[in-house]
Amino acid sequence: MEGTEEEGLAEPAGGPGDSDSSTSDIDARMERLLRILLWVGDADVARGLRSLLVAEIDKQPLAIRTAMRTLRRKRDPATVLTQPQYRPTVPLVAEAVSEDCVDAVVTALGDAADEPDRQQLLDAIEQIRDRFPARAIALMLAYVSVTDMAASDLCDEILESDPTFTVPPSVV
Repeated sequence: MEGTEEEGLAEPAGGPGDSDSSTSDIDARMERLLRILLWVGDADVARGLRSLLVAEIDKQPLAIRTAMRTLRRKRDPATVLTQPQYRPTVPLVAEAVSEDCVDAVVTALGDAADEPDRQQLLDAIEQIRDRFPARAIALMLAYVSVTDMAASDLCDEILESDPTFTVPPSVV
């Protein structure tokens, strides 16, 4: 899970036969990430966007840079993320909003941060539960699941299996 700044979004794995399955898996993870951002809410998303350095935004391609600048000015940025022109920014927004939680989990994992097993990750999550609400931990897990970090599949499995991190129906 370590090194979030250098990590990229996951690319579909395998050959031509695998790409449809992998692409649909990534698409499903991205949709879940958006639902969790809506659960996190406009206030926390706005706070996360404001924490981004302008220099970081300026490194992005023009379309992303423009969308991020516009999102920073919105009072309801989580809600606005559902519009097609803002969809490409979802992982960047999630990274900004979940940064403190990711850092806390990496610290809790210690030496296992590069390639944690399921139990190590669950133990780390348990260590931080008193500092972060379930929706923040869910966002961190969902963000990692769309990256190429070693723990991406573990995070996806935890999101799928633990009802604590399920987005309430009222949000979706």
